Amino acid sequence: MVRIYKRTFNQTVHHSSNTGTTQAREQVWSYINAMPALYFVQCGQRSCPVPWIMFENEEPTAMVFTSSEEALKVAKSIIEDCENVRVVGLPTNAASMYMTAIAAQGVNSVCFNHGPSRFDAPMDEVLLSLKSIKRF
Repeated sequence: MVRIYKRTFNQTVHHSSNTGTTQAREQVWSYINAMPALYFVQCGQRSCPVPWIMFENEEPTAMVFTSSEEALKVAKSIIEDCENVRVVGLPTNAASMYMTAIAAQGVNSVCFNHGPSRFDAPMDEVLLSLKSIKRF
């Protein structure tokens, strides 16, 4: 069975930002965990791809997206050399392994859908949430 959400991801994030409650933040995580896939931008040659990490306030931040179109649009607007940029979609339950590998490189922050409706979280919270996925 699949859980159906009446709000979009952006609306759910906006609600969480406005209320600041734990329950609203948990709704964002429920939305993310119910998604069939998460999308990551990779840079470099196909033989040795590197996940896209941005530095915000001197802190490395992993970029994660809820759609491949959004990922490519944002990457093309920020990355100067887009020749070796591609979007990789991973099933949400497999994304935790990818995020664990990124965390092992010292990345402690994650940004979902970079832009005006972004959702930021510490890596520990992301890993905890993704590892506790419950499929409905």
